Amino acid sequence: MNYLNESLEHIPARDLFKKIKQEKLIIIDIREPHELLESSIPSAVNIPMYSLLKNINSLLRKDKTYYILCHTGQRSYYVTKVLLDFGYKAINVFGGIALMPEYYHD
Repeated sequence: MNYLNESLEHIPARDLFKKIKQEKLIIIDIREPHELLESSIPSAVNIPMYSLLKNINSLLRKDKTYYILCHTGQRSYYVTKVLLDFGYKAINVFGGIALMPEYYHD
């Protein structure tokens, strides 16, 4: 799937890692809780994909920008697209946490 050709905004995982050090971001990790055991970003909020999609209006605000993260970037692409369709500001983390070894647990 070549989803970089879409009109939605992306940030490569490595760039997100650098940006986290420079500013406070709202990162939503849409992976399931058991996936967080492998790796996680301490400042990210975990809202599994289906919970987020089911409760968008009660969980998010339209005046905030959300960075959507998953393992490889495929689920986050889909969720980012849905959020944009509903009028939210969202940025897909391309490549996901799989490309951010800084967050892998030993």
